[in-house]
Amino acid sequence: MGIAIILAAALAWWLHKRGELLPNLALWGGVGAAGLIAAKLITSGRLVPGLLVAGLGYAWWRYNQQRSPEAKARALLGVAPDASAEVIQAAWRSRILAAHPDTGGSTAAAQALTEARDLLLAQARG
Repeated sequence: MGIAIILAAALAWWLHKRGELLPNLALWGGVGAAGLIAAKLITSGRLVPGLLVAGLGYAWWRYNQQRSPEAKARALLGVAPDASAEVIQAAWRSRILAAHPDTGGSTAAAQALTEARDLLLAQARG
């Protein structure tokens, strides 16, 4: 159990450094919980319920991978679908502080945030 906690903490830190922790928290939390429950069920001899839970975890992961680019951008910036240009810009400013390479983030994370902002601003203005 200790190794699982260490691995989960390492994954959380890695996602945080990439600027993807908060947008993906529900996805990875749901998949991780389904995986742990499925493993517990399978190791206790309940194969069918374990496989069912594992299948639900996989379905949750696939569902979240197929979201629209706009939905992913909103999740990345943490803004509502009806957010104004000012709200989008403020959300970008607050998130870019942690994701920028100069503050310990990564180029990929900063670029993803900027692309999300640009996409949402184009829709808000258009």
